[in-house]
Amino acid sequence: MSQPPYDPFADLPPLPTPPDDADGGSKSGGARERQQRRKQQAHAQPATTRKAPKQTAPGGRLRMPRLNFTVNKIWITLAAAIIVVIIVVVVLGQLRPARLDAGANAIWAGTEWTYDAPDDQTVADFAQKLRDHDIGTVYAWVSWLQEDGTWRGTTNFPNVKRFVEQFRAAYPEATLYGWVSLPVSGGADGYRLDDEGVQQAVADFSQRVVNDFGFDGVFLNVEPVWDEDESFLSLLRSVRSALGIDALVSVAAPPDWSPEGVDIPVPPLIVPGTVWSDTFKQSIALLSDEIAVMAYNSGLSTPDDYSRWVAYQVSAFARAIAQLGEGTHLVIGMPTYDAEPPGHDPLVENIASAESGYQLGLEQAGDSASFVRGRALYAGWTTDDQEWAAFKEAVTP
Repeated sequence: MSQPPYDPFADLPPLPTPPDDADGGSKSGGARERQQRRKQQAHAQPATTRKAPKQTAPGGRLRMPRLNFTVNKIWITLAAAIIVVIIVVVVLGQLRPARLDAGANAIWAGTEWTYDAPDDQTVADFAQKLRDHDIGTVYAWVSWLQEDGTWRGTTNFPNVKRFVEQFRAAYPEATLYGWVSLPVSGGADGYRLDDEGVQQAVADFSQRVVNDFGFDGVFLNVEPVWDEDESFLSLLRSVRSALGIDALVSVAAPPDWSPEGVDIPVPPLIVPGTVWSDTFKQSIALLSDEIAVMAYNSGLSTPDDYSRWVAYQVSAFARAIAQLGEGTHLVIGMPTYDAEPPGHDPLVENIASAESGYQLGLEQAGDSASFVRGRALYAGWTTDDQEWAAFKEAVTP
């Protein structure tokens, strides 16, 4: 008897399991404005230098400027004072400890941090581990919208807020996203992403994640999302409208599982709709600050095939959003979770093979590679010591 066809969405890594005591419970113009604002910040233009007027007599003869020695003395004294101030500022800046920049990479963090109330020292140790591995962005689990329209784990929300405070104290330069998930299955017809009430519920909760819980932004994990899904764009517009242009929005994106007409290995089953068009990727980029490509669960059978497949994801997404200019960057997911056949085999999909594909993809992307910020470990609760060591080797120059 033949095996059923491979469904990539059926084998997606599961959401982190809440603790046992968890209860049951702007349009495109705004996007353009946000993109333009960030572009202007990234490329501030220097003031135009005006030429000094020519000093000429009416007949065209050169005329020496008239000097006022009293006024010039004042200006000379003032200029000297300014130079002294500048020197003092520079010296003090060198004496003051330099602020460390947060690492370029990211990690998915589960309920062991946000629900289980770790003590301050444990959070501080976690922050140091992230620093040691060049990880400066954390997607910290908050909740998911259940079929009945309630948010999972509400009794744990005080612990979520406490974790935010603890993490801020331990790693203030890091970017901390509240991870919010929406499985699209549900509703009367088995699909709820087109439900305006569901979209508003996610937008309202995202606002709470930022304003009440204290996160820098929201990390939206909506699955599955098919190519050109206008309902997904509508959801992102609602979230962006609720948060404004200053709070951050990161979006988990599925990989282009089975692209056609390219010389790379593809999974056993080509599923229509699992390859996002460039225009759809760009539409999502216009509404977000970051896209995290979940480049795993490929269903491929050799590390080399997987590396080539990852390289395609890196270059394809980078080239698409590079056409927009500044404003949105990419991180590429790397798997550390246990075997989940047929989609994920750790002997095929691992840090080494993912890193090989990541580097190859940067080469293939050319100038567009500048839009790729780093890697994202999936997931913190499944990464063992050997994988941490492999990741550190990968990110160490």
